[in-house]
Amino acid sequence: MDAFVRQLAVLSVLWSLSELLLPEGRLKKMARMTVSVLVMAALVSGLGSLMDIQVESALPAAADAVAGGESYTRAALSAAANQAEAYCVYLARRAGYEARAAVYLTLEGAVDHIDLWLTAGEAPLIDAEAVARTVAEELAVPRERIRLEGNEASGP
Repeated sequence: MDAFVRQLAVLSVLWSLSELLLPEGRLKKMARMTVSVLVMAALVSGLGSLMDIQVESALPAAADAVAGGESYTRAALSAAANQAEAYCVYLARRAGYEARAAVYLTLEGAVDHIDLWLTAGEAPLIDAEAVARTVAEELAVPRERIRLEGNEASGP
């Protein structure tokens, strides 16, 4: 509820600034319409949360549109990299290794390269090279872009 009140306060300040700073005419009408839509979206979002209804807020989307969507893109790339890292660690652990992974993505979201650190567990089931090949196949990355490191890079 606290965030809802803050959203309304920020939007009211935005509304008053647009009223004061913009000249008369078409530009002022467009600014009024934009701020009105944002206030309505905040109200609908707040009412939805009060009634336990999931409503997507238009405020983050509007902020991303103004900022060029950079924060959303960065968050999406970070989430994709984290998911790929977790999957690499999962595959290595299934093969009997303790693992850490670092996945580096391009700005388009493609995998640039992967650093995979493997340490042999009690009894590795397959060699480290096979783990790297499996990761390459599963993530559709050329094997050359996966760098193996650690004290077990060649297998049993």
